[in-house]
Amino acid sequence: MTQATPLSEGAQRILRIAAPLFAVKGFSGVSINDIAEAVGGSKANIFHHFPNKQALYLAAIGSACEAFRSEYGKAEHNGDGGGDRLRAIAGRHLARMFADPDSVRLILREVFAGDKGQDRARVAGILHQNFALLVGEVAEEQARGRVRADVDPAMVALSILALNNFFFQSWNILERFEEFREFASAQDCAEAAYDTLAKGLLQP
Repeated sequence: MTQATPLSEGAQRILRIAAPLFAVKGFSGVSINDIAEAVGGSKANIFHHFPNKQALYLAAIGSACEAFRSEYGKAEHNGDGGGDRLRAIAGRHLARMFADPDSVRLILREVFAGDKGQDRARVAGILHQNFALLVGEVAEEQARGRVRADVDPAMVALSILALNNFFFQSWNILERFEEFREFASAQDCAEAAYDTLAKGLLQP
């Protein structure tokens, strides 16, 4: 994978302001004028850092994804076996979701709705980098003998992401269910759900 060129401070500021706008209104719903007004500058300033709106949008998606990829490397193995590094990755991923909801909404908007006004293939490629990295983490745990060799790493990665996305979007309702009142946070409940997934459902 080609190493991305670091963005200037000005470009990063534009991204921080543009990303929430894209998350709420989508690619087609936000104009360069809207972004320039929110940034407090001119269209020329935006185009100084990004050649067009498409490039800015892709950079916003890429920046959001990179923030989540960085969490994978911070997760440590606790030495307990049973794939607890994956548990740590899942926990850090969900914590990041709640800490940066604008990035999550930007990504989920693209996953669920998309937009005919921009390049879906390129967006999919950016999102796939994160998924492939998580699949690789599962495969690495398999190679170390911590995860069963007969499970599909892609299905494990998909299950982790599905759990986290569900908790992120539904916790404000789930926390009111009597079955989940014992959990202090979405992260605690998600850890219990992950443990159920890791242990399996069927008797040996």
